[in-house]
Parts: sequence; C-alpha cells; structure tokens
Amino acid sequence: MTRKREIIIQKSESGKAVLNWISQRYTYHDSQKWSQYIVDGRVKVNCMDVGTDYILKENDRVIYYPEPIIEPPVNTNYKTVYEDEDLLVINKPQDLPCHPGGIYFENTLWYILKKKYEYISLINRLDRETSGIMLIAKTRESAKYYFNQMMDREIQKSYLVLVYGNFTGPTSAKGWLTPDKNSIIRKKRAFILDSEADQPVGEGDPEKQYACTLLKKIDNNSRFSLVECELLTGRTHQIRATLNSLGYPVVGDKIYGPDDSYFFKFINDELTSTEWEDLYLKNQGLHSYKTTLVHLNGKTMTFTAEKPDDWPL
Repeated sequence: MTRKREIIIQKSESGKAVLNWISQRYTYHDSQKWSQYIVDGRVKVNCMDVGTDYILKENDRVIYYPEPIIEPPVNTNYKTVYEDEDLLVINKPQDLPCHPGGIYFENTLWYILKKKYEYISLINRLDRETSGIMLIAKTRESAKYYFNQMMDREIQKSYLVLVYGNFTGPTSAKGWLTPDKNSIIRKKRAFILDSEADQPVGEGDPEKQYACTLLKKIDNNSRFSLVECELLTGRTHQIRATLNSLGYPVVGDKIYGPDDSYFFKFINDELTSTEWEDLYLKNQGLHSYKTTLVHLNGKTMTFTAEKPDDWPL
C-alpha cells in the first residue's frame, strides 16, 4: 500500500503538457520540483512513465506518488467488539483517523486493518477525535449489504456526548442545519430548532438540511452533563452543532466547544494551559456507543462500546 493521488483528465484539460498541467494545478511545488518528480517516476500517466512534454488526453489517469512524510503519532489501540467471516465491529479509540487524508496515511484505521485483512470496507465513519463503534465489512457482498442499510437509514446509531451545563433541553431536536454565519470557522454549522420542520420541506435550499436527534440526559454533575443522542438523520456535525446551538457546547470540542477561536489555536499549537483547562478533555466528548443492525444472516444485532476512561461522567 502506497500513498498516491489519482486524477482523471477532463476534456478541458486535454492538450496540455503534463508538466505545465500539474505545476499549474498543484502549486505547492514549483515547476522544477514537478519536473524532477516526473523524471523520477513519481508522476505517471496510465501507470506508465512519461516525459515532461507528454501531451495529456481526455480520460488519461495521472498518478502522483508523494515523498514519504513523518506522520503524527496516533492511538492505534482499537478493541474488537465482534467478528465473523463477514463483519468486524470495533471500538475505535480517540485520536485515530479512519481514512487516509492530509498528513495521515499509515496512521489510519484503514491502513492498520488492510495489513491484517485481505478485504475491508469501512461502513461508517467517525472523526479522528470521536471514539466508539465502527462497522467494517470483510467481503464485497457484505459491504454492499451494509452500505445499503446505512443509506436506507436502517442502521440505528446512538451516541454519548459530554456537554457543559445541566442539560434541560428538548427530548427531540428537530429543525435545520445551516452554515454558521457568526463563526470564523467556515465549516462550522448552526442548528435552528423548528418543531414544524419536515424533511421534504426546504430541500431546495442547498445551505439548509433537515436534521432530527432524540436527546436524553443520562447523568450530570456541577459542571457537565452526559447526554444520549439517537440520530434519526445523518448529517455532518449534526450532534455537535445541535447541542451547541441549544446552549450545551461539547466538552473538548475545538469547534463546537466553549470558544471556536480555540480551533485555530489548536491547529497552530498555541492553546494555553488555561484554555486546555477550559476544554477539559484532549479530544472532543463524543462517543458512538450503540449500533443496531440486521446482520447478513438476518439476525438483528446490537453492539455497544464503553466510553473513554477520561470522561468525568
């Protein structure tokens, strides 16, 4: 397994020399560096070595093999919850990316499992900082079966979330997820509670997504609450955005926590000890603790995973 990037040449890109095309598209290297990569065979077209003056054609497949990089350490200590010939269920630890991306390749769950199993397909996805139940298909047949269940919303998923404050919010949060116009973080979302919301309504607005989450307080102390969240829809950042907009920021969350300015400080390794104390947890307090599905054999099965040890509740 080798880190690589593949690009299919579109009609509008055809007719260009490969060196000119790649140095204009990916400006993080200059033309001289890209030229050296082509000569060294780190850039191939249709799996073959080419010269820098090779003229690209529509549907050519350009493959780029980056130089090896030192990846940040991660937590690889996942626990097996269940396994048979078709399905693997694990409790993913915090601080472990699921799929290759950015600076992570070998230090990902996908890579770790690919070294052990002939075939794997990750059915669901969790953020690097989120722990809990992950479903992995071990055959192509089971991958198609479980993906279809996931797409049809037939797999039930419940999360445990640690939030600031004494949770007294609604038992059902139904409404709309939209971009958070008040945030400095472009990918942050806001939730607008709307008891009259229904999924077909508003689907014409690309910035507005229907979302519904069932909420239940499990426990609390003087500072935090432990909340169970059952997803009735599967939207990006659904739980974190919903709870934050309801007034209960997620503990340890650099985006949906007490202060979203922490996000950029975290990226630049500039968080102070006081700000880390404010966050309380190193990773966001979100854990996929229960998943129910119909197995390929027709049996309904429920899998659970213990939450992280560093949570106070």
